[in-house]
Amino acid sequence: MGKTVENVHMGGAAASPFHVYKPGQGAAVRWGTAVGLAAVIIGFGAFLREELTRVQNQWIEYLVPAAVIVLLGYLAFYLVGQYRPFVDFLIATEAEMKKVNWSSRREVIGATKVVIVTVLALGSLLFVVNVVFMFLFESIGVLRSGLTAQLFGGGQ
Repeated sequence: MGKTVENVHMGGAAASPFHVYKPGQGAAVRWGTAVGLAAVIIGFGAFLREELTRVQNQWIEYLVPAAVIVLLGYLAFYLVGQYRPFVDFLIATEAEMKKVNWSSRREVIGATKVVIVTVLALGSLLFVVNVVFMFLFESIGVLRSGLTAQLFGGGQ
């Protein structure tokens, strides 16, 4: 019968354990995901090695973390390079990111200024409301901190 597209791409041979599904598509997102997974895997390997120092056997202390890193590394490669649903998701993610209308530098700076002014205004308003309530509660005897007197010059 006829060869499938994937078999033609792989030369008609059986699937290699290191073939990449849809190579070149979604490369930026795939590489970013791979680097993130590699950082997590290496960190886990270092943690595992540190925990195995109590064993007092250098073979176990170094070989177990190395084997775990290799196993998880291949699992990450499989996920990012071969597992079709995940690869298709990463490719679609990169395609959607290219459609995003990113804000210009001027728009981001303007929005940041608005946020800073709003936070400062709201903080000042809450400070004034807090001082008013402190004064009110001290004047009716509910609060006895003497802080209002110290703030407004009537301290002891």
